[in-house]
Amino acid sequence: MLKLMGAVLIFGACASLGLSARQGLRQRVSSADAMLLALALIEGEIASRRTPVPEIVGQLSESDNAAIRTVFGALYRRLLMADGLSLGYHWRAALRETRDEAGLDRDTCDILCEAAAWLGRYDAGEQIAGLRQIARRLRAARDAAAGELQNKGNLYRTCGVALGLLVVLVLI
Repeated sequence: MLKLMGAVLIFGACASLGLSARQGLRQRVSSADAMLLALALIEGEIASRRTPVPEIVGQLSESDNAAIRTVFGALYRRLLMADGLSLGYHWRAALRETRDEAGLDRDTCDILCEAAAWLGRYDAGEQIAGLRQIARRLRAARDAAAGELQNKGNLYRTCGVALGLLVVLVLI
């Protein structure tokens, strides 16, 4: 009986490792989609209403999307401190601080950090051009992550289950 319980626990642990790896890939795609949505909203606000970036960040900090709310909530709290540091510094720091919680991978975070070079520094046209360039690069990274999910997602799940079965068969 004890051997059977151990086998079930080992099988469950291996299967959950595979499912967790697949979920991580799915989270990368979802987070990239959320950040693309946020960039589109920032671009639209700057283009149509000429809204200041701190005000846009405040709007995004109240978003229904958890990834957007996490990143921009941290950025908004940093901006409210009014410590004299630039928007670009706070943008990079907030992204790096919340990267794991928001489900962003290192490449996506690095791409988004580059937006700090344009936001709040130049006129609306240059900010929009910079945001569009960042959005193109982010879309390419998102498509690569989606391809990896499609190619490797089921593989991770299957390998976890197979490894669990293999260990169970060896133990029994």
